[in-house]
Amino acid sequence: MKKFKIEITSVPDRSNLVAEIWYEENLLAEINQEEEELKVELYNTQKAIFIFKDFIAALEEAKQKLLQLKLG
Repeated sequence: MKKFKIEITSVPDRSNLVAEIWYEENLLAEINQEEEELKVELYNTQKAIFIFKDFIAALEEAKQKLLQLKLG
């Protein structure tokens, strides 16, 4: 999972913080908490192939980091 990076950030088009999921140098997805349920927005990037369980682990890590800030 070393090629995935999670960044919690504030972006101008969202009211709340978001969790960005980067794969190598490409923004792959964003988890936002604008509504009651978390939503995932996927971004078009160049073709990227990675291990499924690593992507799921990155999604889970991003979710946990985002929720910790919301609840904390």
